Amino acid sequence: MPPGDPLAAFTVELEEIRAKAAATQETLRSATASVQSPDGAVSVTVGPSGVLQDLRFGPRAYERPPQALSGLVLQLIGKAQQKVSAQVAGAFEGMVGESSAARELLDEFLPAPEPDAGPGPDKSDVFMPEQEADDRPARPPHRPPPPPPPQQGPPRRRPRPAPDEDDGESNPW
Repeated sequence: MPPGDPLAAFTVELEEIRAKAAATQETLRSATASVQSPDGAVSVTVGPSGVLQDLRFGPRAYERPPQALSGLVLQLIGKAQQKVSAQVAGAFEGMVGESSAARELLDEFLPAPEPDAGPGPDKSDVFMPEQEADDRPARPPHRPPPPPPPQQGPPRRRPRPAPDEDDGESNPW
């Protein structure tokens, strides 16, 4: 390639752009993120668009009340979506500038990162079965249900059976 050949320089630059585009496409197709709860009760995997691809429950999941379990699942899905969005954004780093309009558009569609999570979940944030007995208010003693209220008005009587047509008796009652 001659030193001042603009066509050759453009061809080299075009090949670099094609290689970056191919690498970006592959990253976008294969980007996944998996997150697991600290106790192994739940693990989730999301794909490049943030869609849930896999959900697994470990033995500890069944020790949790349903509402706590569903909250944990949603929390883990959110964390996995943030991880995969960081992968997707990273795939574009070599193709768009940090302050470009394309980067701003990409950032609009990616989930915002959570505020600094700190050292990890506090004991009060994560349900543990051994905490359940301590955190739950004491149950009142079992009492039988109250008796039904007394009926108003005269007592109900059973209807008389219909008399047979010819019972041989002349008793009108």
